[in-house]
Amino acid sequence: MDICTANNEFTIDVLREISKTAAGQNVVFSSMSIMISLAMVYLGAHGNTAADMGKALHFDEVEDVHAQFRVLLKELMKNGNDYTLTTVNKLFGEKKYYFLPTFLKAINAFYGAPLEKVDFSSNPEATRSYINAWIQEKTKGKIQNLLPENSISPNTVLMVANTLYFLANWTTQFSEHATSKAPFTLITNEQIKVNMMATMNTFNMKRIKNPGMSVLELPYGDTKDLSMVIMLPDNSTVLTKVDREISYENLSKWTRSENMSSNYLAVYLPRFRMEKSFSLKKVLSSLGMSSAFSQSRANFSGMGKQKQLYVSDVHHKTFIEVNEKGTEAASATGSVMSIRSLANEEFKADRPFHFFIRHNKTNCILLYGKFYSP
Repeated sequence: MDICTANNEFTIDVLREISKTAAGQNVVFSSMSIMISLAMVYLGAHGNTAADMGKALHFDEVEDVHAQFRVLLKELMKNGNDYTLTTVNKLFGEKKYYFLPTFLKAINAFYGAPLEKVDFSSNPEATRSYINAWIQEKTKGKIQNLLPENSISPNTVLMVANTLYFLANWTTQFSEHATSKAPFTLITNEQIKVNMMATMNTFNMKRIKNPGMSVLELPYGDTKDLSMVIMLPDNSTVLTKVDREISYENLSKWTRSENMSSNYLAVYLPRFRMEKSFSLKKVLSSLGMSSAFSQSRANFSGMGKQKQLYVSDVHHKTFIEVNEKGTEAASATGSVMSIRSLANEEFKADRPFHFFIRHNKTNCILLYGKFYSP
């Protein structure tokens, strides 16, 4: 298994866990950002903690995890002029704590994550504000206050940070003049008005009879290195079935580009922005990583040996904005009537749908979401 397959399997694992407590709610998270942060923690894990993390993250099936991440991060940074995709890693460590030089050297070599010494023990709140400001800067102001109040204490020794920022224009942009108020059907069958964008061009699309949905690929930029893939169930009953049946295997089968056909389409998509915060301690514990969060059982002796290290929590926040020009996410043509009359088919996202952003060369999912309402 390669690192992107592990990432994509982990994406679905996290989605299923989050969905248990977010029924009918918008969801968005960057599995890639979570995965990179945890991979850096995994580098210092030993014994049962390493085994538990390896299983939860699917690293136990990947050869040379950290070497593969180094290659992947280099590949993801090949932006050109088409889009902006940046991921930045950093360690904030208690200045009085002695971290093993072997750990610091390895984490910098594989993840480009330098250690900055900070004062958690005497000034936890000021340090929290400082780290939040760094994250805000790296995400162009989109992710603010990632670390909530009281998330940092005098006992905090290390904060592992990853930021992912994405900004890209659609290959075929939506005309702002074609955006109009249109009905959107909620899962309660209530209809509301949304700002519905419209465009017309040739896109990859696929109809899936079972469970009953349409899948559309909307590429970004001239190179089409990245795409947003939208899975639009036919109705709320099918949406429930998709939520229940989603797995890595099904997702791959449903959304593989080579299984799609090129169609001249009228595409309608709501303009939206979403921001979601999660504490992932319960999610990751449910996936089998509980020992990492246990003061008595955690083994991170690969980081340092002064005192028992454990993970107190994993905080994650994602922002996404989708508009006529394209997408900004951080973890980023005529009238409607004329479009309808000229296209052979239409793809109208006027009801809840799943979506994800994929790096096409590596097949890595960067961000996954469920859109239920504006």
